[in-house]
Amino acid sequence: MYFVNDAHQSNYYKLVEFYHSVNDPEYKSLCYILALPEIYNRTSGKFGDEGPMEWMYKFQDKEVEVEDILTKKKNVIIERTYEEDESGNGIETEAYSTLSSGYRKLILLGANLFNSSYDDFNLCDALRTWDNELIKVYQQAVLVRLDREVN
Repeated sequence: MYFVNDAHQSNYYKLVEFYHSVNDPEYKSLCYILALPEIYNRTSGKFGDEGPMEWMYKFQDKEVEVEDILTKKKNVIIERTYEEDESGNGIETEAYSTLSSGYRKLILLGANLFNSSYDDFNLCDALRTWDNELIKVYQQAVLVRLDREVN
């Protein structure tokens, strides 16, 4: 399997373990991209407990007390609200917004491989921004998603 360096490889295995994704090529392909040191180091390897895309946009968590209709027992749940600008677009975190366009496009690729509902990814546009190393990362991420990891 291709890794840009030893840190990339180490980060990848940490993320795969954290997200319990050894047998999940969707998660593994995204973990492979997020493990790139340029991305991983911006978040100290913390991308989100609920999912690996949480770190991209600012949000607020608020504890809310709710009552079970049947038992009348009160429970506390966490409500997450994503911050938006005046146009209704999500506000990007500094960790995401300050990445180069090439790395941002890799993240969008990873999101698309993870869950194809991310329509913002344009392969032709991305290919114009990636150097040879990031092209290799792209190729390997696709192989991981297809569950065809090769050495």
